[in-house]
Amino acid sequence: MALISEESIRQVVEANDIVEVIGGYFPLKKAGTSLRALCPFHREKSPSFHVNPIRQSYHCFGCGAGGGVIKFVMEYEQIDFPSAVRHLAQRGGVTLVEDLSSQTDRGERARLLALHAAAADWFHQHLMRSREAAPARDYLKNRGLTQAIAKDWKLGYSPEAWDGLLQFLRGEKFSVAEILKGGLATTRDHETNSGQAYDRFRGRLMIPIRNDYGEVIGFSGRVLEADAKAAKYVNSPETPLFTKGRVLFGLDRTKRALIEARTAIVCEGQIDLITAYEAGIKNVIAPQGTAFTGQQARLLKRFVDTVILCFDSDTAGEKAVDRSLPWLFDQDLTVKMILLPPGEDPDSLIHKQGAAAFAKLVAEAMEVFEFKLQLAQERGEFATAQSRSQLVRRFASLLAFVNDPVLRNTTVAFISARLDIPEAQLTKLIPTKPVMPDAEEPDAAPVVESPIILGETAAMLCRLALISPEARQWLAGQNEVSLLEFGDDFAVLQAILESGLPAGPALLASLPDRLQNTLSSLDLEKIPPNPLEMVQKYWTGMLGQHLQMRQQAANSRLRLPHLQPHEIHEIQKEILDLQRQLNDISRPISTAKPA
Repeated sequence: MALISEESIRQVVEANDIVEVIGGYFPLKKAGTSLRALCPFHREKSPSFHVNPIRQSYHCFGCGAGGGVIKFVMEYEQIDFPSAVRHLAQRGGVTLVEDLSSQTDRGERARLLALHAAAADWFHQHLMRSREAAPARDYLKNRGLTQAIAKDWKLGYSPEAWDGLLQFLRGEKFSVAEILKGGLATTRDHETNSGQAYDRFRGRLMIPIRNDYGEVIGFSGRVLEADAKAAKYVNSPETPLFTKGRVLFGLDRTKRALIEARTAIVCEGQIDLITAYEAGIKNVIAPQGTAFTGQQARLLKRFVDTVILCFDSDTAGEKAVDRSLPWLFDQDLTVKMILLPPGEDPDSLIHKQGAAAFAKLVAEAMEVFEFKLQLAQERGEFATAQSRSQLVRRFASLLAFVNDPVLRNTTVAFISARLDIPEAQLTKLIPTKPVMPDAEEPDAAPVVESPIILGETAAMLCRLALISPEARQWLAGQNEVSLLEFGDDFAVLQAILESGLPAGPALLASLPDRLQNTLSSLDLEKIPPNPLEMVQKYWTGMLGQHLQMRQQAANSRLRLPHLQPHEIHEIQKEILDLQRQLNDISRPISTAKPA
């Protein structure tokens, strides 16, 4: 496990304003002294997710999620604590101090990123300068992609040589093992990586695949010959950097446009995306594959509410749509479809008719069930009872993934009216336990641990300990009794006192998830005029009640029959000791500030 110094964590928290970080994922609206939005961790119709810029914390009053900026990135990005800290460190320009084992883990990732960066440079230089890459340059020219666009997206070309990239990377001091691990070379025995290594990509246009930070983590290589026998595209294999089902191509560039539009135009190909983006249509994205995975749908849900699919209208495109819809519906995304002219894709349409023509199709995108009904009618699937029956069953299987009951009922009514069948008949055919396509299991939803319910006294003592260093120091010196004897909710106060950190975002980030959820709901803005006096008052009152209860219990034990003399003596001694403690706390407490 990577260990990051407490000082580095503090610097990371201070360098990342929580409002700016969360606002980079989805819009926040001003609401008094805080900002609010729909909670990203559970489904809701009215906003209960609040971000407090003063406390640098967030809290959802619907599901109880809460914490500081690191906790938010962990939950939202579904990553562990070290990864969230590193992500925020990169964003805030903080250099982390880590232990040796952590540096080893980070070193491997850094080496693989450096490997891919070097390969991207090498591919790009070949595209721009080598004679062998002339067909690739001609291909780009014919597709309307200029030299400036090729430079901006760092497009490249992989020569036909079997080991050209391999030899270059070896010269850059990368080992064969690293090159194989990064997926840039392969061997005859792919499973054991035994045998002579050779370049994975040869004679292809190279498109770098980047993560949402802009780092190259893989490549997609396209053949240049229209009638080539090889696969049209070859992608990097699964590596420590690259998992195809988790990546959305272009996200590093289009993220802001997606957030602003709250709509994603999903292109099937990377060239389609580049063409649309360069034509001024920025809110575009492309899955790494022919259809969406559950992980990609969840990733997209962070930025948008509506998805407009722009897939080919051939059989393969339709199958890709049908595999994508369950995952998109599962995230409560509104799905629409663009009807492209026959034989056209976004790239060809934009080059033939201009960006305005494509933008018009986007504006006229049809709700997905309406689109599929229109397509089925044009194909004559309304004509016979048998084809109509098959159509109804296909729609019923898709409706099973629509979570919103109102939307589902409205859609059932719409489809039933178009197909002239009773609504009850269609509803009866909807599976109760639909199976996601491609046997992909969705990731577990973020588990939000319920906050601990604080009693009035525990809540007040936690508040005072957080807002007043003096009150906190005084509480830390009270050792008459273990805090947990007062109840389970005092575990929160104990964690605050034991943290050793000053009150603030860094303290919040250091606490377990459940305690962060609890403390993020406390009002820390209204500071009482005398927090030290108040903490002493609450503490002595609580301690007095506790001692009296123990004394009453001891007196009850004295009345038990068959007590031995030594047992009576021990109980009487306990009662006297408790009385002395009660007498002590009844005396006035010094209001002098603690040293």
